[in-house]
Parts: sequence; structure tokens; C-alpha cells
Amino acid sequence: MSAAEDFAQYKLHFVDDIQHDYEVIRPMVLCAETVAERSRQTGIERTVVGAKARRFATAGMRGLVDQRLGNLGRQDHGYPEAIAAHILYVKQRYPPIHDREIVRIVQRKFGYKTNHHTVKHFLERFALPVQLELNLLAFAAFAEAYQARWTVVRMWDEGWNKQRIAGCLQMARSHVYAIIAAFERDGFAGLEDQRTRPSPHPDDQLTLPFLKEVLDLQQEYPRAGRFRLHGLLEHQ
Repeated sequence: MSAAEDFAQYKLHFVDDIQHDYEVIRPMVLCAETVAERSRQTGIERTVVGAKARRFATAGMRGLVDQRLGNLGRQDHGYPEAIAAHILYVKQRYPPIHDREIVRIVQRKFGYKTNHHTVKHFLERFALPVQLELNLLAFAAFAEAYQARWTVVRMWDEGWNKQRIAGCLQMARSHVYAIIAAFERDGFAGLEDQRTRPSPHPDDQLTLPFLKEVLDLQQEYPRAGRFRLHGLLEHQ
């Protein structure tokens, strides 16, 4: 396994920023690896790798605590437990979701302000090695149609993009647009099933004498089709 592949595997298990930064510079400190080579192996800019190594050489592990230059955003920021868990849940539930969308979801759901740089940094450094419990069903799997429609509206209200909702719930994007439009127009009444059957009209009902006439004609003319039976009934 190459050094680059080795570092990529280590990243899956990092739980702390200092652990990440030390692993970046460790081959330089212990094995005299060059800055240029370690930059190539880790995908981190040479100036950033060099800065990490200089701070470690002068201050030890404490030099890796503050003023880290690995990414933009608030490097030393830690999310509250509930928000961190929800960010990981959203990302694992629908991996293609954008960091900016996660920012909007967190702000709407928790009233918590962050930025996409910090979210990206968090997801890179704190990826869980175990699968989270993903309890969100596909749209067609809901037992109640109302609950399925409410899930669409709730995700939209939480900040999910309509395209992401369609992908996450495995449904057509046009259906997502229709459900949200119905809710914005009619409120919760728009989530109810509108497919009602018209009340039966007396003229549409078949009486027993009429059914007897049809049955007699079918027995008398077994090869007659529907239109032939119509003609015979009108003649009678």
C-alpha cells in the first residue's frame, strides 16, 4: 500500500484535529520525509505541511492546537452533540447533498449558524467508522399517504433542496413539487387524499329486471358482442 493510500485509510479513523495534523507531519519528524513528498502523499499544500512541522518542532503537540491552516473555516470549532449527529445523519442518508444545504438544514432545524467550510472540515475529520441508524423510508414505503406527503413538506421546511428530497425519498421530482405546491396553497388540507369517488347517480344503477333481460339475451345470442346487445336492448 502506498503512503497516500495509507494516509487515506488513517483519515477514516481520525477523531481529533491534532491527531490528523500529527499524522501529516509524523513521517517528516521520524523518518526525515521531505515537505514536498509529504504534501504529495496527503494532498495538502506544501506551505501548510511546512507550517505544521515548524510549529511542532518549536512547541511540540501544543503547537498543533491553535492556528491550524489545513482548511478554510473555523478549524477548532466543535458542534454540539445533537447538531453533529444530525449532520452525520443527513450526509450518510444522502451522500450527494451539498455542504451549503447542510448549513441551511442546521440553521432551520436548530437555529444554529455555521458555514460550508466548517461543515466540510467536520465531515472530513469526524467521519464515523460505523453506520448510523437511518430510519427514513422511501416515499412508496410509507403505510399512510398523508405521512409520506408530510415527510416531503417537513424536509422542505428543514431546508432540503427539492431535488435532494426526490433522491432521498426515491420519488419523482415533479411529485415533490406538486406536494409542496399543494401544501403552500391549501395548508395541511393539501396533504389529504383528494381522490374521492362521485356519489352514485340513480340512472347509473343496474336494476335486477334489466340484468335479467341482459342475461336472457346473452343466452339467446351467445356470440353477440356489447354493441349487438345494445342494439337488441334498444329494440326491445
